[in-house]
Amino acid sequence: MLFKGYDKAVAEANGYTIETSAQGFEYSVKKNATDSEDAAAQQLAAARWGIKPAVKPGHDVADDYSDYYNPQCGTAWLSGTAVRNLSVDPNTGFTLNPNQRAIFYYWEVGLSDSGGVSHQTWAPSGLLERQKWNGSRHVGGLSPSNGQAWVESTSYATLDDGSSCYPAPGAVIVHYGIF
Repeated sequence: MLFKGYDKAVAEANGYTIETSAQGFEYSVKKNATDSEDAAAQQLAAARWGIKPAVKPGHDVADDYSDYYNPQCGTAWLSGTAVRNLSVDPNTGFTLNPNQRAIFYYWEVGLSDSGGVSHQTWAPSGLLERQKWNGSRHVGGLSPSNGQAWVESTSYATLDDGSSCYPAPGAVIVHYGIF
């Protein structure tokens, strides 16, 4: 499905108004929204319009998304959203090919900034024959810098037929500005 814009009458009837951002794109926001609600509405609209959010001066990268498809197993993916206050919200996961089901997984994401490297680990855990898995975290206490995150090549999913699927080393990397 593709985003094509807003219906102002529908927005108005549901307590929203259509505004224009400083970057020049339209966005829908609740009437009488707080500053943080307005900023969140602009961020959502920017993503819908395919516009990269403005980055704080001194940071040359913004939020990012990366995935890697392997025809033998499926797709490993990662996004890293910088959320101010020296924090990042990494979201990651995998989608197996049709008719493949995971029964177990271990997933690890590395994060780097000017202060060093840290890791976020999900599992090991069972999955009850799921084709997809995703996880998210809020990671604070980072250092102001242009950071990156990646899916560690030690991450894997074990399938119900005994197969093990791993992300390709160095293939799923995102960049973000920490401020």
